[in-house]
Amino acid sequence: MIYRREIDGLRAAAVMPVILFHAGFSFFSGGFIGVDVFFVISGFLITSIILEEMRNGTFSLAAFYERRARRLLPALFLVILCCLPFAWFWVMPEEFRAFSDSLIATSLSGANFLFWFESGYFAPEAGGVPLLHLWSLAVEEQYYMFFPLLVMFMCKRQRNWLFAALVVIACASLAYSEWASRAFPSANFYLLPSRAWEFLVGSICSLLEMKGQKRGSNPLSLLGFCMIAFSVFYFDETSAIPSALALVPVVGTMFVLLFAQQGTLVAALLSTRVFITVGKISYSVYLWHQPLFAFARIRSIDPPPITEMAVLACFSLVLGYLSWRFVEQPFRRSRHRLLPSRRGLAASASVILAALTAFGLYGHDTRGIPWRLPEPIKKFIAESEWSKNCLIESGSGWDEMPIKSCIFNGGHAQTYAILGDSLASALTPALTSRLDDMDIGLQQITHSFCAPVVDVSMVPRSARECGAFNAAAIDYLINSKVKTVFLAASWQVFFEQSRYVFKGEEVATSDVSQRLRDAFDKTVGQLTSAGIRVVIIYPHPRGDTEIAAKVAKLMHKGLPAPTVTIAEDEFRQQSSPSYAYLDDPKDREILRVDPARIFCGIEAGRCDLARNGRAFIFDKVHFTPAGADAVADEILIALKRDDMAAEPGVAALSSGHFQ
Repeated sequence: MIYRREIDGLRAAAVMPVILFHAGFSFFSGGFIGVDVFFVISGFLITSIILEEMRNGTFSLAAFYERRARRLLPALFLVILCCLPFAWFWVMPEEFRAFSDSLIATSLSGANFLFWFESGYFAPEAGGVPLLHLWSLAVEEQYYMFFPLLVMFMCKRQRNWLFAALVVIACASLAYSEWASRAFPSANFYLLPSRAWEFLVGSICSLLEMKGQKRGSNPLSLLGFCMIAFSVFYFDETSAIPSALALVPVVGTMFVLLFAQQGTLVAALLSTRVFITVGKISYSVYLWHQPLFAFARIRSIDPPPITEMAVLACFSLVLGYLSWRFVEQPFRRSRHRLLPSRRGLAASASVILAALTAFGLYGHDTRGIPWRLPEPIKKFIAESEWSKNCLIESGSGWDEMPIKSCIFNGGHAQTYAILGDSLASALTPALTSRLDDMDIGLQQITHSFCAPVVDVSMVPRSARECGAFNAAAIDYLINSKVKTVFLAASWQVFFEQSRYVFKGEEVATSDVSQRLRDAFDKTVGQLTSAGIRVVIIYPHPRGDTEIAAKVAKLMHKGLPAPTVTIAEDEFRQQSSPSYAYLDDPKDREILRVDPARIFCGIEAGRCDLARNGRAFIFDKVHFTPAGADAVADEILIALKRDDMAAEPGVAALSSGHFQ
């Protein structure tokens, strides 16, 4: 295959926006589309190599995979091995467990599946995930598994149909990505079926070039380069990528590949020494940049300044050059290369992948290897864990209610119930303990992602069954002997969604305000109509980082009893939509408990998420045992006041939420 300098330059034009986007430079709001450009380039080069070797009769599937391994694995292994000591000393257990999961997924070429399940690419916490960027490498590896087999099959059966087949598959993948960008946006971003068309556009370019349909064109190559630049500066995290919108950078890349021949202005720009140099080391630079940024964010208590991120971006270029020069090249050069035999390469790679997988499994099974941390920090983290006991996960089964194993202190004459999501699960142990002292049992009816609102689910896959779950729970409670029900949930998360599912119908936020209000009123009304007292637990202050981990980091830096706060005005602003919904039901059988009474007001204008070394919130949302104890005490005060008001001769007390 003839070397084209401008393609190395195009790699540079793709990798730098990605790095600057991940560094936090807002001007490069669409820098993530550099990955889409890479996919097109990869499809072009791989197809050109395969078809040229087939035409010469030298193509071998084993040799193809060997070249891919030599290209990808040495630098990848180096970066991962360099990450291990920093993760070992700096990363808290929950984060280390997630890091361990990413080691396993990367070793199995499935990082894109892991990050699809665990987090969104644009989520605020994504910047602190050292190996997040390897999702794109997993997509490439999956493409390499299937594409050569498709080309071999078509060339043996109907070689002349290869072009048409690629066009048809690309169109089908594009149509799927357009649909999935609305129906399953996270899966659409991470998974190969939505990305295949981008690789195939590169493959189609390769076929067109091999048919002799190539010539330089200043207008078309310049248009293509401008389309890529437009995407980098105009798109942002709200842009539906991939979808038909991604045609802008993808077609732009296609125009550059086909028309930026030597002699054109774009080829001249991309063939300059700076572009070519960065392009040649682009793979190693891409591997290094995210771990540098992530560990800087992990190590810092507050977000690192943009100047620090700019220095790290430059440092990723230095590390990229060093690993390209001393790791990539020695494994790839034709003469005197390291591990020259295919068998030796396969054996070495297998041993390293197995070792990384084993280490990842150990990190997962031990919940982040907490023993590597100093004893006070290890004890603090263990005491701060939130309770997941009896928390139903999606698809785990809840056909029968009550769930007998989730009835606590069941020997008492009275039994209350708590209904909600994982936040309710975190609150249950503290509430159970206090009700036990009052000779009252507690039934826990909790499902992750399921706020207690009938007929409504959030759109994420793990929340799809919430409508049915809540309906079944309400039906059971109405027909049970339970006379007090606590409704607790991550209300701010629930009421901040962009889309909801109402009885199987997906609806955008702009159309749901009144429907949400009606659904919550219906939930409360069904319970109170059955003579059940409803206790609504209001929102509590949340963090924008992992609170227990932040306290542990401060302890690790020598501060023995840290306090972590947010501004009370910020909390009030964040929670005001939730308050509006929760204030709406006016039935007198409703009690309202406001955790802001506990966490806010110790000092004017602030809300405490951790106080004097005691964390109230574990991650960003869930109560630690200390936080749950404080809220449970507040609940008991409300219950006792209400019980006193119900006694003959005692004036009724207001059930409005506390101010």
